Amino acid sequence: MSYSPLVSLTPKDRLKTIFVRVIRKWEFRGINDDGPLQHIDLILADTQGSAIYAEIPPTEAEKHGRIIQPCQNYIMSRFRICNAKDYYKSVQAPYMLELTCHTRVSHTEEPGSFPNYVYNLTPFSELQQFVGDRKKFHDVLGILIEAAEPEWISFSNQPKPNLRRNILLRDATGNEVRVSLWGQKASAFNIDNLNDSSGPSPTTVLLTGCLVKTFQGQLYLSGHSACHWYINPEIPESETLLQSVGSQNITVRKTGTPLEDLPVPQTQQNKEHLTLREMQDIDPYEFPEKGCMCTVTITRLIDASTWWFPSCNFCNKSCKQEGCDFICYECGTTNKFSYKYKLNFITSDGTEEAEMICFGEIGRRIVGKPVETVMRTPKGNDLLPLDVASIVSSKFTFTVLMTEKSYRVPKKSYRITSIVTAYGKQKITPSLSQNAPQSSQDIGTSDKEIAKVETISAASCPSSSQLYGLLTPTKTLPIQSMHLQTPEKSVLLSSKDADVQVVEDAEATNKSAKERLYTSVMEAEKSKVPNKSSDKDMPDIPTELAKNDAAIPSLSTKMAEKQEPINQEKTIYGKGTKSSKK
Repeated sequence: MSYSPLVSLTPKDRLKTIFVRVIRKWEFRGINDDGPLQHIDLILADTQGSAIYAEIPPTEAEKHGRIIQPCQNYIMSRFRICNAKDYYKSVQAPYMLELTCHTRVSHTEEPGSFPNYVYNLTPFSELQQFVGDRKKFHDVLGILIEAAEPEWISFSNQPKPNLRRNILLRDATGNEVRVSLWGQKASAFNIDNLNDSSGPSPTTVLLTGCLVKTFQGQLYLSGHSACHWYINPEIPESETLLQSVGSQNITVRKTGTPLEDLPVPQTQQNKEHLTLREMQDIDPYEFPEKGCMCTVTITRLIDASTWWFPSCNFCNKSCKQEGCDFICYECGTTNKFSYKYKLNFITSDGTEEAEMICFGEIGRRIVGKPVETVMRTPKGNDLLPLDVASIVSSKFTFTVLMTEKSYRVPKKSYRITSIVTAYGKQKITPSLSQNAPQSSQDIGTSDKEIAKVETISAASCPSSSQLYGLLTPTKTLPIQSMHLQTPEKSVLLSSKDADVQVVEDAEATNKSAKERLYTSVMEAEKSKVPNKSSDKDMPDIPTELAKNDAAIPSLSTKMAEKQEPINQEKTIYGKGTKSSKK
């Protein structure tokens, strides 16, 4: 059976079959390892040495995730080829592979000359220029100098502490870089038996899937779920590195206290959960230093507020644009920035409305996409990307702190420090009238009238389902409210008779205004002639009673005799009224 090489795959291909080996596999669950599964990531390689990034969505994780394992060979077909992501790239390829519900995956023992490693090394001397860069993961190779024991690290914006292990690597020129492994990666890295078997010989480590960051001015590599390592890999670069060291005896230093000897970390107590009304009533100088939690729904975005900003990769401050360059006046760097979110919106929980703002990673979690991707998406009529505008009506539980502006104005605003829970889109946004009572002084005259109407008992008012057709009329009313439909222009109403007569005129719509006016006058003249046919339909009336009624002049006749003799003829067409004088 013939298989298609990975380099030949394009988005138009739908029926190709590939023979690949899974080089790496990891699960992405957000910041913490215990979060909800967002997708399973794979690095696939074929017999020609080409590699491609593949992704399993969470809906297909149970189907494909348990079958596909690293270092195993598979035959895949009926997959989807799409453009590669512009962020967190593990492989420099234009396309990526997505496994769907129709994808067929079968394990095979068929042999093949697959590569054992897929990597793209970044020299230690070039790491500085990638600080804060999220476009791709970085791979490094170095000699292991030091390995610390895992330790628990607590963060103010996370309820649970994280496990961290620091290791130190050195390249051929003597440059050293610190690598921080987090969560399960920190506990999985084990070097207990390295020096026992090979003696004090140098140990090389190939690390893949790292991000370049800084902390307190010090550069380091961060390794989360996408990070993998290989001890003493059999690659040409590792042999070159060992030759540069020569016959030096380098023993790995071990520091720190074993994890089993450390005290059990205590989970931080949950911050106080308050409503927006309770937060508004707190004096700014008495607001909790570590913030509080609140559950709110985003009701609207603030107009004239930019949703992104150029952030310095070193100090995270906003860069100022001067011509074609972005300059950070805090640390003096030029064009060392990355775009980040700056979302400013109004939230409500039914008790009060409050302005909130968030930056960076929190904004990405709210929108659900990286800022670079959203900047290239179509914009709506208000010049906002649809992905940003769609956050309205989303409900969250936030941990917030009070902004500096709250110390100068009576209405408080808050800065979001973390997202505790995301509830998704809500069908109904909370309004203040539902849960927040208002005083009579705050209600205007019109509102008071509305309040009186609302006090009517439910027995005397129709239900909400009955009022739906009346309160929200559409072009075509419901069948039970069809009598409220506006009459068509071809319907003619005559006001001369006591009862309204409906006369259909099929040619009325094709006549001009003058023709319709002339027609109305002629119809009025004809209406003066008694209609004999209608008399037959009238019930029999005693002659004496009819004479007596005819002898009594009506009130309208007496009033007409006192007024000037003006002859007016009126004809009503539809809803309008026209008059003509003689």
